[in-house]
Amino acid sequence: LFVSAPEERLTLPSMAREYLYLTSSAVLGSYVLWTAAETYFRWSHDSHLTSSHAHARPILAALLVLPGLILYNKAWNLFQMKARNCGEAPVYPHTDPVFGSDWVRASLARQREHGLLEWWQTVFDKLGDTWWVKTPMAWVLMTSEPENLKAVLASSFEDFPITGPRKEAVLPILGPDAIFTANGEVWHGARAMMRPTFVRNQIADLNCFERHVGDLIGRIPKDGGTVDLQALLYMMTMDSATDFMFGHSTDMLTTPSPEAREFTSTFEYITTRSAIRSRLGLLTFLDNDKKWDEGLKIIHRFCDTYVERVRAELEANEKKANKEDPERGYVFLNEMMAQPGMTPEYVRAQLLSMILAGRDTTASTLSALFWILARRGDVVKRLRVEVEELQGSKPTWEEMKDMKYLNMVLKEGRFPNAARRSTRDTGAGFRVLTVAYLVLRLYPTVATMSRGAARDTTLPVGGGPDGKSPVFIPKGTSVRWSSFRLHRRKDLYGEDADEFRPERWEERRPSYVFTPILTPHSMGLHPLFWRSPDMHRPAVRADADELLRGEDLADVQGDLAEGRQAVAADRGDHDEAAERRAVEFHTGLGGRLG
Repeated sequence: LFVSAPEERLTLPSMAREYLYLTSSAVLGSYVLWTAAETYFRWSHDSHLTSSHAHARPILAALLVLPGLILYNKAWNLFQMKARNCGEAPVYPHTDPVFGSDWVRASLARQREHGLLEWWQTVFDKLGDTWWVKTPMAWVLMTSEPENLKAVLASSFEDFPITGPRKEAVLPILGPDAIFTANGEVWHGARAMMRPTFVRNQIADLNCFERHVGDLIGRIPKDGGTVDLQALLYMMTMDSATDFMFGHSTDMLTTPSPEAREFTSTFEYITTRSAIRSRLGLLTFLDNDKKWDEGLKIIHRFCDTYVERVRAELEANEKKANKEDPERGYVFLNEMMAQPGMTPEYVRAQLLSMILAGRDTTASTLSALFWILARRGDVVKRLRVEVEELQGSKPTWEEMKDMKYLNMVLKEGRFPNAARRSTRDTGAGFRVLTVAYLVLRLYPTVATMSRGAARDTTLPVGGGPDGKSPVFIPKGTSVRWSSFRLHRRKDLYGEDADEFRPERWEERRPSYVFTPILTPHSMGLHPLFWRSPDMHRPAVRADADELLRGEDLADVQGDLAEGRQAVAADRGDHDEAAERRAVEFHTGLGGRLG
């Protein structure tokens, strides 16, 4: 509520506005206090006011309380902005600057047309890469500046805890102690507990992924029929995620049990519904959804079954769990339960966090990847050459890392580690950012995210006439960034930033300090991996490698305009038909994809 309208900034002197707001709030406050005192005195002395004019004064005073507070808040924040040497960011040209209903109506209209992200692009083009917008709840700072994202997610992450709709959406699913919902010491504890479980030798085991990729290939028709590949990819990622987490897969691609079917369908409903509920804000209590309540019990019960099984095994073996099964490899649940002080509820929260964050990101990335490959035969040919260098053998972790055209940069491309890049990376050891990385650039699985300021703070850029000055962020203000916009900025990626061109990474060298690409794992987390970036990559690599072996992909025509957000944003925002149109392939003879 503190941001003044653009026309005010043009007509009032620089130092006049804060004093005008302060004086106005003082006048209104004095009138309110005087009226309250007079009314109390007359009522306490049984001297009731009878004229309509006298009755109007208390009502008028009550109506002036909110404007007075708003003006005082404006003045206070303007004084703070001046004290911190901050500049003012542009403001969206509202027709309703009080409640922001015009922004809400426009956003809903674009969302129904599956064009919300593209519309945001046009607003960014007009206002710049940092600007304010009014929503019914509060003012929100929109940004696509790399330096601001570095501050929110890394250098100043303590100032921006997980709050607001993002937290409220998953809190009933995960609980307050999950790494996806926790802040402060609780988050640090979860991080310290989970981090050792992602050492290289554990996540480099490709056997788990290989089994489920094989099941995926087995579901692709061999008679030239059409296959909804995205649906299969979501089944595969659920199978691999539960296999890695629980040691037992849902087997959605092969022979799912009734419990696995119920868990998977319920998990899909709960995550989609949670996105809708988060948009209701304070009105969530009006959403009396019995299916939601029952669904929470179902997914919790499914996880609790495996947690209890491992707990019993630990007790039977004097708490010496066999963390490495020779047939199924490393099991995350066994590792967690073997640690001291683990409660079933705490373990369940972390397990669901991992599945929630890891399942959709991998499936969405692969969906976008194969949608593009079906239309880009030139890219497929180059990938085929690299895959054929393996001469039919199963690639190791190290070999997959060295497949330059297939792999995204591991260390150089990971945010925020990219901020620590050194000049020695510009030598022969520099890896080409690959086709999968480019998919994340063009079609990020998390297209937008937000954080709330826990205290008065600043962001590095976006203020002032040139947008180079810091921006003051009052406590409680939301900061929302668009990775979709960031990844398509022409000043960062060239005039062809909207095009899929893997070769751009052969032309670029990391002479800059920060690589402005956000992976699903850096989005919205403190400076730590999410489901480990290294864990996410074997699944993408293994799937792409297997499907490219001996498969001929013919060019397919068509645009991704309508289905784009089905693989680039929250799946709950879009109808099922749009998702199916996003990734649909025809299979050729011999199981080939065409």
